[in-house]
Amino acid sequence: MSAPNVSDRMTAKREVRRIKNLPTVPGVVAKISRMVENPETSAAEVGKLISQDQVLSAKVLRMANSAFFGMSRKISNIPSALMILGFDVVKGLVLTSSVFDMIQKSMGGLWEHSIGCAAAAGAVATALGRDDAEEILVAGLLHDLGKVVLALNMPDEVAMIRAKVEEENLFFYEAETAILDFHHGEVGLWLAEHWNLPESLGEPMRLHHNPERAVVYPECTAIVHIADSIIRGWGFGFPGDSLVPPISPAAWEMLGLKVTDFPAILDILEPKLANLSELTQAS
Repeated sequence: MSAPNVSDRMTAKREVRRIKNLPTVPGVVAKISRMVENPETSAAEVGKLISQDQVLSAKVLRMANSAFFGMSRKISNIPSALMILGFDVVKGLVLTSSVFDMIQKSMGGLWEHSIGCAAAAGAVATALGRDDAEEILVAGLLHDLGKVVLALNMPDEVAMIRAKVEEENLFFYEAETAILDFHHGEVGLWLAEHWNLPESLGEPMRLHHNPERAVVYPECTAIVHIADSIIRGWGFGFPGDSLVPPISPAAWEMLGLKVTDFPAILDILEPKLANLSELTQAS
């Protein structure tokens, strides 16, 4: 299967930019987004809105109470989840629940990789002593959603990308760039903008393969980049290729990490991964 020429690539890029069926934010999430922007909104008000959808609220509570977050006490209702995890984290859980089926159908193993990357991002952030570890965890959770958009809207091109990955032993994003002249990171940014997500999520979605280019949230992007490498090396899930990228020197320097810091990170991560089957089996 041969790669398209430059004209074909530009046509493909225009097609993706005009995609009409980007995954739609559920009505409840759109309402949550508007409510969260209002500083007078209370956790009780947002919790009441989520609780109107029994399936969605059950998924959020299941995730919030899993080893994924490692909470010391059981979270029994949505307002409590909001108080403990924060608005942004719960919104991320709602978003992820809304695209779970699409992730499963688009690429086998991508959901597991996404959950694993989220756990690794949270572990790195916790080891660094950051107070935004849960928010960074959500960035890891959403980082590869651009692949879902491509798989849903450009299945023929994605088939070519997968063939190129196997034939030439490339990273998925390298094959995407060769076939389309852009990769899932750019598509992830368009999705983030379409969903009105904060730039703290959009920039890592776009630049997790190139953290040195991040300017607004470089540390968050660097953590997601490192988490992606860690979870690939662990072999948890499947992101579309079997390669493990080297960690960017810029990411090391930006975060002040050393190789000797990794045992502490792995001590945090290992029990989380051991208990993540409950999330990968959730529906």
